[in-house]
Amino acid sequence: MVNLGSEVYAQAEVPDTRHIFVDVGLGFHVELTWSEALKIIPAREERLARQIEEYTRLIAQIKAQIKMVSQGIRELLQLPEE
Repeated sequence: MVNLGSEVYAQAEVPDTRHIFVDVGLGFHVELTWSEALKIIPAREERLARQIEEYTRLIAQIKAQIKMVSQGIRELLQLPEE
């Protein structure tokens, strides 16, 4: 079964598995051999790790801003701290 998207599946048979299509981003897929595909995995892992770090920093900044605004609202409304 192959996921066609939006959880729609279809049966498929792949007669030749010497080459695979790899999503390289921006909607492009490249036909590669297994060994070629294995060579690009470390670069993709590095990029994903950088994205994770970037998003983690962004999340921390947003959480800090939310906390600061929440405390400001609490002070303006003279509410007791939780």
